[in-house]
Parts: sequence; C-alpha cells; structure tokens
Amino acid sequence: MPADPIPVVDALLALAGSTLHSIDRAVLAEVLEAELEAARQAWPDLELDEPAFVRFLGERVPDGDDPAATVGRLRVPDLALAFACLAEDPKGLAIFEREIMPAVAKAVARLDGAPTFVDEVSATVRVKLLVGTEERPAALSAYLGSGPLTSFAQVVATREALSRKRKKSKEEPVDRDSLLQLPLEDFDPELDQIRRQVEPTFRDAFREALAALEPRERTILRLYLVEGVGSATIGKMYGVHRATVARWVADAREAVFSATKKRMMKELHLGSESFTSLMGKVSTQLDVTLSSFLEGD
Repeated sequence: MPADPIPVVDALLALAGSTLHSIDRAVLAEVLEAELEAARQAWPDLELDEPAFVRFLGERVPDGDDPAATVGRLRVPDLALAFACLAEDPKGLAIFEREIMPAVAKAVARLDGAPTFVDEVSATVRVKLLVGTEERPAALSAYLGSGPLTSFAQVVATREALSRKRKKSKEEPVDRDSLLQLPLEDFDPELDQIRRQVEPTFRDAFREALAALEPRERTILRLYLVEGVGSATIGKMYGVHRATVARWVADAREAVFSATKKRMMKELHLGSESFTSLMGKVSTQLDVTLSSFLEGD
C-alpha cells in the first residue's frame, strides 16, 4: 500500500538533515511517489515497508542537498531491493537470487570460468553481500544507489575473485585483458565485432579519463570500489556525510564516462545506433570496469 505522503516526506527531510528552507513538500511528495511507484512496478511481489524505506533513502541524501533532486537521481528500485534483502525479506532474497546472482557468476567467470571457482566465489560473495558480522556489516548496506545494484554486486565479486587468484599462486598472474574488455554481457555477433575493433581506443580513452581525475576523486573511487571501504568510513575520513561520498563517487564516474565517450566519438567512425548501444553497455558496467582499471594501478 502507498505510504501517507506527509509523514513520509517529513521523515525524509529529517534524516536528510536538510537546511534548505525553500523545499516544496508537495514537489518532494510527488517525486517520492513516482519513485516508489517505479519500485512497485519493478518488484510487484515485494511488500515494501515504505515509511521505513523512505527513512533508508533519507540516509542517502547529503546534508543541504535538495532531497527531491537527489532522490530523483537515485536508483530507487535497486535500493528497494537492497533494503528488502537487508531486512531479510524472503521475497526480496528470492528476487536477489534470480536477478543479481547470475551477474555475479558472470563477473567471476571473466577471471576464471572453472565451475568450481565460480561456485565457490559466488557463494562467498552472496554471504558478504547479505550477511553481516560483528566486524563488518552486510556489504549491501554500503550500496548508495548511484549506480546499478548489479554492478555493485559484480564489483564485490571481482574483488573477491582477484583476492583468491592472488592467494592461490603468485606465479599465475591474473589475465587483466579479460577485465579490460568492453562489457558485453550477452553475446551479440555484431556488437562483438565492433568491440574487437574499438577496444584499443576504449582502453586508451578510459585510462586517460581516469588519469585526469583529481587526486581526491581517484582515491575515493579506489577506496570505495577496490578496497571495499564503506561510504560512512570514507565520510569520516573527509568530514562529510556518507551521502556526500555517494555524490562524489557518482560525479567521478560521470567524469570518466563522459571523457571516455568524448574521445571515442572523436576517434571512431561508428554508426550512431551501434555506438549508443555499446556506450550504454559501458555505462551499466562502469563500476566493474573502473575497479578493474584501478586494481591494476
């Protein structure tokens, strides 16, 4: 059932710590309802505690930001699924297993396709994402909604797979070329041919874009994506709200993607439809690609 918009809006504003005096509660209520409806449509079987979920969203809005604008940028359906899983909702966990875990297995297989390796790493990643410990909470609690939940899970999987490969044998170096490929989850002969042609340009463009980041941006991306440091911890390091860290991560992602796209458009001569399709796949897999490049520094 949809939540009563007034207490929902007030809860979000309180948790966001917003100091803005010009917030139009009616506009915010409209944005929230649209995003909640998107979550309902995405997961019709999920029985979401919407007031509690909005409080969860409020924790991801930086102090002083316009909550309506911030919520409008977040991947609310993905956050809804993460929220349900953290609450140990059986339906949410079933959706996670069906929608997210196959992508985890694909990410692991890019490093080592041996079925036993894929199964073992996937099992470990499942526990890390969903089950907390006294030392570290469930990894899903660090998901901030600025990128796809699938990519977030794949970054955790890639990190775990790389760690295992290192421990297994220092004499068996990881094939980083398997990580630096343009992402193409489902085989498409036409796109695969294009990928082979443009991949060298993509790698050069991506490295150049990453190198152009400010030192703080690069450090935060590395801490968040490669080292697995939570946004709350990074926020304490820099004296900011955890949601501000999410904004920094999102801005750095966008800077890398935009610069990469700009150089590729300049140097390559592809049909607009093919280029748009390829860059769309780059966008959805951006966190995995970023973590791969940063891991190789």
